[in-house]
Amino acid sequence: MPAFSRSSLRRAEHLTVLAVALTLGAFAAAGVATGWREVTAHLARLDAAVVAGLLALSLANYAARALRWRLFEGRLGIRVPPGHSALFFTAGFALTTTPGKVGEALRLWLLERRHAIPYARSAPLLIGDRIGDANAVMALCLLSLVGFAAYAWLSLVFLAALVVANAMLLKPALFDRAIGLGFQLAGRGARLFAGLRTALRRNALLYAPRLFAAALVLSMAGWAAESLAFHWLLATLGADVAPAQSVFIFAFAMLVGAASMLPGGLGGTEATMMGLLLAVGVDADVALAATAVIRLTTLWFAVLLGFLALPAALRVAGRPAAGRPGERSITA
Repeated sequence: MPAFSRSSLRRAEHLTVLAVALTLGAFAAAGVATGWREVTAHLARLDAAVVAGLLALSLANYAARALRWRLFEGRLGIRVPPGHSALFFTAGFALTTTPGKVGEALRLWLLERRHAIPYARSAPLLIGDRIGDANAVMALCLLSLVGFAAYAWLSLVFLAALVVANAMLLKPALFDRAIGLGFQLAGRGARLFAGLRTALRRNALLYAPRLFAAALVLSMAGWAAESLAFHWLLATLGADVAPAQSVFIFAFAMLVGAASMLPGGLGGTEATMMGLLLAVGVDADVALAATAVIRLTTLWFAVLLGFLALPAALRVAGRPAAGRPGERSITA
């Protein structure tokens, strides 16, 4: 787990600024190709009330996922004040667009610094958070597939990969041989493979039926809120897109972005969203405006909130609790 020094955080800030510049450059180039006058005319339709509504729906998503994070902490025996949990979770958004999922690692580092939670104990939070999002977005894809039946086969490919990932986390013993074989082939990295085996076993705690169901409901509610925001945005811009199509386009683009392994899904998410909007007959200028705005009010809004929360999170993390409490035993 990386140590987040002042210099490393500064580098992360520079990478975020670079990601912003590249994103703006890509949208600027697309705007030139589709016609700036038309794009700006569509953006002028968005008044303050609409923008505030889009941001509010994004906040609902973040809040639902933060509550899921809190439920996972409780199951793993990680006892921290609710305020610290929410603060650290939000601060992690600051590094969403940096390579290597550094944002999630930052959350674990903050927990270790402030509450002495070992990484071996907190690692399932990172895995559960990613898989929880993937499960919810996949469910939204399947529920809205009627709007894009032609993409059923590709959705099923994503579903199959997700089923394997969930099975690995639910029944890690089934994959012990595969992990052992990986170690034999690599010939080194004993600690890494042992850590992987331990993390998988601890992650199985998050698959208790009631917890899994509650986490899935929270996740789906959060991502459904942003899907609703996307449909509202398209309607405001004058695009005639059915609700099921809007949900599928948003959810499927999120899946492609995640599968691309690029920071924040940058590039893959936007290209997929634009392509699917064009496929349902949305004009290119409207598609570009909708894609830019929804990414601004979802991804980049989260990054902004993360940077606003980060200084406070670092101050809190710099004050270790007396006696370094924070753990209790876990009962599987």
